[in-house]
Amino acid sequence: MASKNDSRPPINRPAAFRGGLLLIGMAVALAAASIWILWLTHGDYAEALHAGAPILLEDTGITVLYLAPIAFMGISLLGGMVLVVAIRGKAFVTTVSDKLSKVATLLVLIGLLGMFFGFYIANKLWAEHFRNHGYVECSQPFLMTGKWFTSVWVDSVSLCDDRRVLKLFGAGKHVSYINSVIEESRS
Repeated sequence: MASKNDSRPPINRPAAFRGGLLLIGMAVALAAASIWILWLTHGDYAEALHAGAPILLEDTGITVLYLAPIAFMGISLLGGMVLVVAIRGKAFVTTVSDKLSKVATLLVLIGLLGMFFGFYIANKLWAEHFRNHGYVECSQPFLMTGKWFTSVWVDSVSLCDDRRVLKLFGAGKHVSYINSVIEESRS
């Protein structure tokens, strides 16, 4: 009769400690970077709207970052679990481990789903905000800027087809330079 061996392999505490710190550090860094990027972008939008810039570029790609920190919380929880295991030197009781893993997985899934749905909703809200400030969206922003995930908003729809504007974008000029050229020609 063979005996059943329920013992688990020993935990490599230094590797688990480093892995837990890495996961937590990565999650915190990604969350901080997301918040920082959004803060900078919102500042740029507010500044352009306040100045009444003729052309405003909306970075539609960053809207996935609004709900991304939820996923990073799940990654951080997993890192915390690994860190606690490293410090204790033994694994969690199976029921506790299962519950924590389910919470972490749920956070990551909600964060990932939120990134995609948040992308759609946030872009709709920003579009409404820009329209409320008198801007019109150009229909072919990629042809103008050559950039993916960028919407071009103008205070006059004629700027969407203005050869001078298209030539400046094609030459790789920054939108602030293009705006100054437009403002000079309007004076």
